[in-house]
Order: sequence, then structure tokens, then C-alpha cells
Amino acid sequence: MLLTARAELCPTITEIAPEEPARFNPECLEELCLKIGEVRAEAEVALALHRISDLMPKLTDMLSNNPQAFVTGIEGLCNDAELIGMATLARVARDVLQTYKSGNHVALSATVARLDRVGERSIHAVWDLEDLSV
Repeated sequence: MLLTARAELCPTITEIAPEEPARFNPECLEELCLKIGEVRAEAEVALALHRISDLMPKLTDMLSNNPQAFVTGIEGLCNDAELIGMATLARVARDVLQTYKSGNHVALSATVARLDRVGERSIHAVWDLEDLSV
């Protein structure tokens, strides 16, 4: 029999909503367009999305085989996400870095899984908004 803990019964358990929506900040894109121009901004968004979508499937392997590359990759992902307004993805990437630094392997596993879910939704949200494709 599988027992599951419920957060309301145990205050040390945090429930994670696996269907958490991707939060996107369109003002970041507007600011980027004003700063560098619409054409360059579109290229930057496409490049950031490419880097993020390229990195996401490699994270677990990087964590196991090259922890420094993992940290560098997450930092870059966070910067790219912030640049193009992927607010939730940037926040979760910061959470991954925090749990990595804490040495809590269970929390790290949970936040990396969350990053994977949020990353996928965030990429699709921006692609839908910008009508971009891979």
C-alpha cells in the first residue's frame, strides 16, 4: 500500500502543483524592443529560446557528470529567461541553484523536475506569443 503525505497534515511537506502555468512578462519584450530595436529583439528572443530548449534535456546528465557545467548552464538559463520575460522559468532556475548549493538532493531533484515542466510550458508560451518555431 502506498501512503502519501498531505501538506495540511504535515507542515514540513510542500505540495507542488505539477500543472503550474508559465508566467510570462511581455513588458520585458517591449523593453528589449525599445532598447535594441524590434528586429534585433526578435533575434535575441529566438536565440535565447534556442539556448533554453537546447539546454533543458541535458541538465540531468550535466548534473551527474559535470556539476560545474550544470551550475553555469542554470545561471545562463536564468539570464536568458529574465531577458525575454519568462518570469516563472527564471524563478525556478534560481530555486534550482539554491537547492544545488544547499546540498539537499531530494529538493534538488524536485526543483529540477519542476524546471523541466515549467521550461517546456514557458518555451511554448513564448513561441505561441511570437509565432516562432524551432
